[in-house]
Amino acid sequence: MWLKKNRGLSIMQNTFYCLLTTLLSLILAFATLNSFAEANKQVSSEELVTAFSTQEKFPKSAFKLKPHHKALQLECANCHDNAKEGEYKRLETEDCLQCHKSREAVADRTQFMDVNLTNPHNSLHDRLDLDCYECHAEHKPSQNLCSFCHKTDSWMGQVP
Repeated sequence: MWLKKNRGLSIMQNTFYCLLTTLLSLILAFATLNSFAEANKQVSSEELVTAFSTQEKFPKSAFKLKPHHKALQLECANCHDNAKEGEYKRLETEDCLQCHKSREAVADRTQFMDVNLTNPHNSLHDRLDLDCYECHAEHKPSQNLCSFCHKTDSWMGQVP
């Protein structure tokens, strides 16, 4: 009789510890996700448009350049046609192609990705109707538009 009581208590203890461990794991996971989201919070396009339209000035440090553009010592005016501060417009594909030459040149330059059939610049989806900014962003993290539908381990990784 004493053995049965101990055995039941042991099962209850195991159940309690399993539930407690699961609960603590969930709390830790949510706390981690929340802190990650806060750390990666970016200024949205809408906030920028609002700020510029109200002539609110942002420090230059709010608009960090990507490392490869910074290495070329580019300034805001290089891409934004020498516009005055606060009068910058969102760049279109034509603006990017002033330096990157043509869509075909970009596809040629990124042909190393064709090995895994993952070159977004040479895909049936790209053709000539996707704009550069749909994947690439200068002042915030870029997005891998392809990965919204395609899940593959062969993908190139972080979008520049």
